[in-house]
Amino acid sequence: MLLHRFCLGLFLLVAVPVTAATVQEDFDAAQAHLDARRLPQARAGFAALLERLGASKGRSAMIVRNRLGETMIAMADVEEAQPLLEAAVAGLPAGIAAVADERATALTHLARALEEQGRLREAHGHWQTIIDEKLLPSGSLGLMQARMGAARTGQWTQADAAARLIDGLLAEPDSAWGSPQASISGRVNVLRLKGQLAMRQGRLDDARRALDEAGRLAGGASSLQVNLDDVQLRGDLIVHAWLKKDMASVVRLTALSGASMLDESGGGQGGVGDLPPCTPTGTLAPDAMAVIEFSVRDDGRVVNVRPVYANPGSGPADSHPEEEFAAAVHGWSWPAEQAKATNPLWRAAVRVELRCQTMRPELVVASLNRDVDAWLATKGLKRPGFTGTDAQTRQQLLAALASVDAAGDIQAVAAVPLLAELMVNRAVGPAEQLDHARRLAALAKTHDAPVFVRELAQGRLNRSVADRFAMVRRLVALAEQRGEIRMADYLRLQQLNSRSGPEAESQLAAIAARHGEADPLRQQALLMLSDRAFARGDEAVAASALASTGLSPQQCALADVRPQGRNTFLTVDDFPREARAWGLSALMRVAHDVTPAGDIANVRVISARPPFAFSEQTVKRMQSWKFKPVLRGTETVGCMGRVQPIRFRLN
Repeated sequence: MLLHRFCLGLFLLVAVPVTAATVQEDFDAAQAHLDARRLPQARAGFAALLERLGASKGRSAMIVRNRLGETMIAMADVEEAQPLLEAAVAGLPAGIAAVADERATALTHLARALEEQGRLREAHGHWQTIIDEKLLPSGSLGLMQARMGAARTGQWTQADAAARLIDGLLAEPDSAWGSPQASISGRVNVLRLKGQLAMRQGRLDDARRALDEAGRLAGGASSLQVNLDDVQLRGDLIVHAWLKKDMASVVRLTALSGASMLDESGGGQGGVGDLPPCTPTGTLAPDAMAVIEFSVRDDGRVVNVRPVYANPGSGPADSHPEEEFAAAVHGWSWPAEQAKATNPLWRAAVRVELRCQTMRPELVVASLNRDVDAWLATKGLKRPGFTGTDAQTRQQLLAALASVDAAGDIQAVAAVPLLAELMVNRAVGPAEQLDHARRLAALAKTHDAPVFVRELAQGRLNRSVADRFAMVRRLVALAEQRGEIRMADYLRLQQLNSRSGPEAESQLAAIAARHGEADPLRQQALLMLSDRAFARGDEAVAASALASTGLSPQQCALADVRPQGRNTFLTVDDFPREARAWGLSALMRVAHDVTPAGDIANVRVISARPPFAFSEQTVKRMQSWKFKPVLRGTETVGCMGRVQPIRFRLN
């Protein structure tokens, strides 16, 4: 939107009369950077200008907040932009014609920030405000954008109003969209939205008509040549085919959408982070699901997050899986080196099929982190408190690390907590992680860091199974030497996880005896001992070990104890035939429970990229898996919420 420079200059004269000209020049310079998409310079300029204006509540300060918020959104820092934009909206009140355009701009940016975070209902309110207050001229592109935003976000809770907005947009003349190409692209997106709404309402024939019309405008849905409109449209048709139970079309359209090109471009291992918890911890039913679309920036940040389809399943009708799953995906990150190596087209509209996850606590690791925090405190340090997605915190960690290095001491202990956080950051790719691991290993030795810190680094440096076993033996000996008994036993439990027999049980009993009743190390050792005793038929020892934990017999996944599988594997024969014929690949996570008898139950895909093409056959195959029963108390119980990662890829 055009900036009212004359008005801005007038406002600034009132707010800061002594330096009005200089402030105006600074504003113009920052705006020029923003117009040219030199975002870091624009951000620095607007931030400095806002600091000069101080606590001013004048319109000029609100306009600067609006521009700074816009810049932050363009840089994917929507959480930081949100309070600035909220202040701008509040400071540019309704009913004043002179600021109507600026208020509309602020509301637009705020709606985008909220929509990006999955807060669709709040975003809808701001899009609708632009329309209701008549802030923009009839027929303007800005108003068209607001109507589209209101339809896109309102479809989940106000379907009838969204449908009226969609029909109104389709009735607009071609000239309302701008250029001929913009008209085609805009109509394709509105028709796609019409099809998505119809699919959610179960009107599959209406959905197909809308999507077919979009396909005709976009150039068809069967060409091997694709642009972004084609990729997104075919993604919608995949959802439609899945709802129609037409799996042959799901696979064909998945291939034609280029979904597997993400793997071939080098970015296949990225993404898929945390998922919303299922009830009772969260609000979603286990069968609630959503298909979410998103883009990946060069720096690994996930942006343009949009729910395409969602269903609450057996959950309450007023649950909002579209919001919860979109919010979760907003928090994901891609390793930056993988993102950069991937063709931008194949990461512009990535789609995933998602369901909630049964959560279990990471009790032992949390306790060891507290030990590291205590060591950091002796050095006058603490764990960095950066917030945001992994991609955002990676940038913050690297900047902090650069500041430490700029002081001239590359051996500074202050680098240790920063490097340790980079070790567990999902936006750090393998090559970058290896560099950080080498440095952390050297610093941990120089500064006599706890063994847990050394294990973080050396675990990345020792890739083969043999090297890792040797590493664990060395670290156990070092932990014993340093008096870090808890860390030594944590490492021993890793070694014992796949072992059984009298010697293993003796070591587990010894570990349990060394730690207090509430220590999660003791609880994990006793649960593992209980499992092994039951597996060899000694139910009395098994029950006694369990009773000693003080835990209730709930989940065998508690404290990371896993049931032992009997036929829990997939072979090349389990690769879906049609998917193999089309050369598709997939990255999946499948959750399941284990019954007291060792049967598998409640198998469900919790994440799949691409959606649907592999899900049905994978679930069917896994339903034949068998496990050894697990004892809890005086009887066997099942295991809830186990997660199996699965990757299908043709060599």
